Amino acid sequence: MLYFQMVIMAGTVMLAYYFEYTDTFAVNVQGFFCYESAYRKPYPGPEESSAVPPVLLYSLAAGVPVLVDG
Repeated sequence: MLYFQMVIMAGTVMLAYYFEYTDTFAVNVQGFFCYESAYRKPYPGPEESSAVPPVLLYSLAAGVPVLVDG
């Protein structure tokens, strides 16, 4: 059973890598921004200025359940 779980985990990591570093899904550029503070969506900004890099976040989100379960 452990080998089966490892194969699933490896596949998940490969899919995360594939979707992160390829253009499988095109980015939707929104053409309208509302600057009224009561209506606007939160816009966190580009990933480069993020407090936590997305790759680290994905790694932790996928790895912590495996470590806790094991």
